[in-house]
Amino acid sequence: MNQISKAMAKVVEEEGGEVLTDQNVERVLTSGRKVTGVLLEDGERMDFDKVVVNADFGYAMTNLFESNKIRKYSAKKLEGKKFSCSTYMLYLGVDKVYDVPHHNIFFANDYRQNIADIQEGRLSEDFSFYVQNASVTDDTLAPLGKSAVYVLVPVPNNRSHIEWDREEPSFKEKVYSNIETRTQMKDLKDHVEIEKTITPKAWVTDYNVYIGATFNLAHNLSQMLYFRPHNKFEELKNLYLVGGGTHPGSGLPTIYISGIVTAGLLSKP
Repeated sequence: MNQISKAMAKVVEEEGGEVLTDQNVERVLTSGRKVTGVLLEDGERMDFDKVVVNADFGYAMTNLFESNKIRKYSAKKLEGKKFSCSTYMLYLGVDKVYDVPHHNIFFANDYRQNIADIQEGRLSEDFSFYVQNASVTDDTLAPLGKSAVYVLVPVPNNRSHIEWDREEPSFKEKVYSNIETRTQMKDLKDHVEIEKTITPKAWVTDYNVYIGATFNLAHNLSQMLYFRPHNKFEELKNLYLVGGGTHPGSGLPTIYISGIVTAGLLSKP
């Protein structure tokens, strides 16, 4: 999917646009109820006729606007919204290639209890997890004879107040133990050359994900489809949204649909 983003950037540049990277946005600028541009972290102001925000929705509402500009989705009102779970992630560089499928899902033995633990803010002893062995599809992801593996474990978001600095080492060992017990990667830990982890705390501090809720606003009935924040943002003129926190919802294919919807709205006279 990263090739889609690269192709989009290529089209922008071919049409005379400019793609800036490593340019953090400090604030979205407004005049009254109208968005006029953005202020970059380095102090540069950029004026635009229309602005599209693809930052995490909760982060954007609580960090990128002056507090009095946001009403329906103010920080206080977001506290009353339901948000998704978070994820604990392992990104691994492995010195061998496993003959297992690209996608692998393993459910907790007591799935209902695992879901209840996530909803109630507890770490499960018996948890579900996903293993991606993408190198069997694309052998350019790692050097010859090696592979890129990533592991995703659904866990509570940061409303749980789990102390990840304390819990992460032991939880990581449980993840490795489950992989070696329940998958064909019996010797995975012995073959890891590079390891990167992301906890719910790191989703906030390193990636600006509101309360570490990696799938954004929950998909309960009052927050689905039309009831999600609209692609043409209701609260401010000239502002558009894309991403999992807007219509139609989270998940990568759906997020691309939100981009198509927003592009259509932008193209209207």
